[in-house]
Amino acid sequence: MRSSVPARLLPLVLVCLIVAACGDSGNDTSGAAPASTTTAATSTTAASQACADAAALKASMAQLDQLDPAEAGKAGIQAALDKVQANLAALRGSATGQWGSQITELDGAVQALKTTIAGINGDSLLSAVPTIVSDLKRIDTAWTALQQQIDRDCG
Repeated sequence: MRSSVPARLLPLVLVCLIVAACGDSGNDTSGAAPASTTTAATSTTAASQACADAAALKASMAQLDQLDPAEAGKAGIQAALDKVQANLAALRGSATGQWGSQITELDGAVQALKTTIAGINGDSLLSAVPTIVSDLKRIDTAWTALQQQIDRDCG
């Protein structure tokens, strides 16, 4: 079984932030999975779009989970978090209230980590580690809850 998001991202964040203290780089490739529906019913189309947006969110969470800190740098992590937030916004729009509390919690957790990372420099890295760990645990908890709902509703 693979490790949880916090366990996998903590080394990434720590190494990345150490490297990023002097400079950073990253790629921001974006793209959402397209919705493919052939049904004319509005509710089916909306559900299909929500599931497509959920698939895009899953992909961006997987990319965040698989980041290589040496390659991504601080900017790369921030770009990955931006992509997750963009996919969350799309999902919030298409899900029309479905998974609302889970989406809100994950969005808040991602924003908290973005804020923490943005405020880190070489001098503040060690003091920020407990906050980073807390933010990562919050992301993991929120993502697990949302992913379970998505898997149940979208398959």
